[in-house]
Amino acid sequence: MKGLNNFYRIGVLIVAIMLLLHLFSIHLPDFIEGLCIGIGIALELIGIYTMKHDISKLRNFKMKIVKKVFGSS
Repeated sequence: MKGLNNFYRIGVLIVAIMLLLHLFSIHLPDFIEGLCIGIGIALELIGIYTMKHDISKLRNFKMKIVKKVFGSS
């Protein structure tokens, strides 16, 4: 098994920050809080998936979309 990747690290960091903010009674709007927790969990799941599988097809697909949007050759 490979080490922890950036997706997983960032996901854990986002979830930890949101939980710490909630613990110290710093309340954000429910939408923002839910959005951050959701993004964090999604990044953690992507990170766990990439530990065992190759995601080069996904990266190539994302690069094609970026090139189409910004019009670079």
